[in-house]
Amino acid sequence: MIRQRKQRAAIRVPGKSPSVEKDARTWAKPGDPSMKISVVTDSASNLPRDLAEQSGITLVPMILKFGARALLDGEDMPPGEFYKALVEEKVAVSTSGPSAGDFKAAFERALADADGVVCVNVASFVSATYSTAVSAAKDFDGRVRVVDSRSASLGEGFVALEAARAGASGADLDTVVARAEAVRDQMCFAATINTFEFLRRSGRVNALLAYAGTALNIKPVFAFRGGKIEQLGRPRTRARAIDRLVEEVRDASARGPLHLGVAHADCEEEAEQMLARLKAEIPNVETLISPFTPLMGAHTGPGVLGVAFFS
Repeated sequence: MIRQRKQRAAIRVPGKSPSVEKDARTWAKPGDPSMKISVVTDSASNLPRDLAEQSGITLVPMILKFGARALLDGEDMPPGEFYKALVEEKVAVSTSGPSAGDFKAAFERALADADGVVCVNVASFVSATYSTAVSAAKDFDGRVRVVDSRSASLGEGFVALEAARAGASGADLDTVVARAEAVRDQMCFAATINTFEFLRRSGRVNALLAYAGTALNIKPVFAFRGGKIEQLGRPRTRARAIDRLVEEVRDASARGPLHLGVAHADCEEEAEQMLARLKAEIPNVETLISPFTPLMGAHTGPGVLGVAFFS
């Protein structure tokens, strides 16, 4: 029997303890303190369960098919155990989003003690999850609004987190949606992968391209930004790939202190080192570190390292 282990995150605000804390700034407009808007998001957001629970966010698990097993993402297999099995077992892996029924059930639970719900989903250009949530929301007479994060991992997670913060301040449904969309429009999630092997296995790249990338030791760097995926570089060492990620964050910091979130697929030490470097070099409002759930790493394998940021 696999025992479930909770993912844990640390959000750090300068001058405060490293435990999970709210952002020091208030983003939402003053509202009716009796108003309650809840937030729902899918597990591709990579928000650790303890942070989601503390923020009042409902996580709807996506589905990971691992060989003959169908697993609820983030619930049925801890990330570390999954990546070990992914390397050793070499079985077919596929993913799918929650059903409309899954979203309806989550919306009903959230509305049991809320006036409205904002649902934040993984980018619509990489998954049908957003359209499924939109379909499910039609049954709730406008009390459920769905936001396309146009991102993934902590890029999506920060959009949900900021929506929850706005809702907690008493903001109404329109204001919470507006805050989520404002964060989405500023968001960048940049990442690098360590190997083409798992993309080849999943059919995301053909064998020839995977072989060429591996032979040349290419470590591609890409970003979810502005509703599309951008290629940021094709360095040939891991160190240069990480440098490129830091450079991207540094450029964005010219606009002011950043919210920073580092996500990783079974490379926690590198993630901690990169976060320490970012904190030392770049003014920040808060920092967050979280493992990729199995679903997010299923097609890329271990070694993915990414950073989400917005001002």
